Amino acid sequence: MKLIDRYITTSIIKISIVSIALIVLVMTLFDMFSNLERYVNMEVPLLQMVVLTVLEAPNAVVIALGPALLFSTTYVLSMLQANNELIVIYNAGFPYRRLIVSCIVLALLASLFQFAFNETVAINASREKQLLSKDLFGIGTAYDNRNVTLRSEDGRYVIHAGRYYDESLMITNVTVVFVNEDGSIALRIDAPSGVYNGRYWELKDAVSYKVKEEPASLDIASDGVYHNEKIDLESNLFRNLTADIASMELSDAINYVRRIRYIDPNRYIAHATDLQERLWISLTPLILTVISCSTLFRWKKNVLILSIISSLSIAVIFFVAKMLGTIFSKQGILSPLAGAIAPLLLMLFISALAGIFVRK
Repeated sequence: MKLIDRYITTSIIKISIVSIALIVLVMTLFDMFSNLERYVNMEVPLLQMVVLTVLEAPNAVVIALGPALLFSTTYVLSMLQANNELIVIYNAGFPYRRLIVSCIVLALLASLFQFAFNETVAINASREKQLLSKDLFGIGTAYDNRNVTLRSEDGRYVIHAGRYYDESLMITNVTVVFVNEDGSIALRIDAPSGVYNGRYWELKDAVSYKVKEEPASLDIASDGVYHNEKIDLESNLFRNLTADIASMELSDAINYVRRIRYIDPNRYIAHATDLQERLWISLTPLILTVISCSTLFRWKKNVLILSIISSLSIAVIFFVAKMLGTIFSKQGILSPLAGAIAPLLLMLFISALAGIFVRK
């Protein structure tokens, strides 16, 4: 059986490598030609064009690994069926369940590789591409934000900013409301702008309204620059980071989402959905391989073409299910965790049903 396992594993690996290479080639060429007009207009040197294209390759590898493993597994198992080699294996006393163990183990290793490769190579390459694009085209990530409302971690104040400018670390149309332990308003501060000094926010031309209970009164004061070290929410919490959760360091992304859950519940769902998708996307090779193993196709002719068609069909269904899970999560219909794992569980359920009926 070790010889059979070695044969199946090496066959899948060889076909997967070729498939990944073809998919990566197509994706990088598409990226290059879709940006070719901009490269020409900006007179980008040929070497820089090549570097930008190469930096897209690691992300393409991450995307290609799952579908490539799906196709290679489907093709290898279908060829065993078409060449009647499965009959020999069955007669030797090895059931189909034992035959696919090597496929599942290989898929599990591929999932671990995808996670490590994405965190150590693909994300870094994506950052480098963003920095190089910024230098060449004079553009960068749009961290500026509008209508940001945050709450301090201790719940003692809420701050609202009409606009946030990341380059100057400035907020405008600022309103800060401090509350007592019973939830009543203790202090309100209005300011046309504020600047982050590295430790807290300095509010310019601020007007403060302090509520006194005994006797009931309202003290109004004006300050050219209002200093209050309690207003110390970091400037990066005001950023528009919707597209950046996928490219942060993993530990930074987890800490950011954990903090934003309490500080800004309105943005938490979208950020948590992106984080959960990043964590669970690495299971794609394993899930697609399980589906392939559970749906053993009994083709005798045109195995290559039919394997490609079936793999594309399964991949489309899987990625559409993931897209729907993401949409439902960001709309609040599903929790971020449920939106990430529901498509995986659905595909496993379908593969289990397929395995039951196909093997009958």
